[in-house]
Amino acid sequence: MRKHTIFAASISAAALSVYGLSAGAATAGSPAVTAVAVAHSSTISGTPTVFPKAKCGTREGTWTNDGITAQNGGATNPSLQTWGAKRVWCHGRALNVSQVVLDGYPNQAINIKFNIVVYRTVKTFNTLRYTKDPQPNDAKPVLCSYTDEAGTFAAAGVTGAQWTINLSTPCKVKKVMAKRGVWFAIQADLDQSAGQWFWATQTTADQLNEADWNDTQNLFGLGCISFAKPPAGSDIGANRDMQDCLFGGDVGEKDFIMVLN
Repeated sequence: MRKHTIFAASISAAALSVYGLSAGAATAGSPAVTAVAVAHSSTISGTPTVFPKAKCGTREGTWTNDGITAQNGGATNPSLQTWGAKRVWCHGRALNVSQVVLDGYPNQAINIKFNIVVYRTVKTFNTLRYTKDPQPNDAKPVLCSYTDEAGTFAAAGVTGAQWTINLSTPCKVKKVMAKRGVWFAIQADLDQSAGQWFWATQTTADQLNEADWNDTQNLFGLGCISFAKPPAGSDIGANRDMQDCLFGGDVGEKDFIMVLN
């Protein structure tokens, strides 16, 4: 039997409450609507899907048994506005992507629409572990942007929950910029009345500094409300990557699971 534990790491005691799916789990939100930052499963990882034509070195790795919230909570929970981002490199070639495949936490088994934004890389800020840490440049115009792209569910991949998104138009990035690395930011557009969606993580990352995360409404009280916009007020996102925001900068190096075709 599959066992799930859902929790939110590094959140202040004032932000914690009980999430309905798991007794004692840490969450944030109002008494009527709660949300969870990190989901964890004791399920053994499944079999990676082989993608012979995967681009820019993307592949399914070893599932950490974690999933990170990346969701627009809709009218049910408009404060749930979280994004995950994964960095990819295309050495020696331009980027031309027509399909994105995501592994999610196995609490959902439905088709879901996704928002996708592709960013340049910026190395302006230091994070807890790295100097001039590469991050999505969300202070500059985006390279590609998609709203409500259809994601088709399949009980497949290393988590047993995989979504295939055929982009309405290809995302094309020139060779020089693709070589520097670009970021795919992902958000499930799923009203929280249907539950939450979590982007699954793998370890160890193929390269360091591959994952970032933001919580634009600061629902979880961590202050990571941007990827790399200059810090202002409570915004410390520029000085935190995903590992720093959610796992306190421990020595692990988690990376979101995504394949580009």
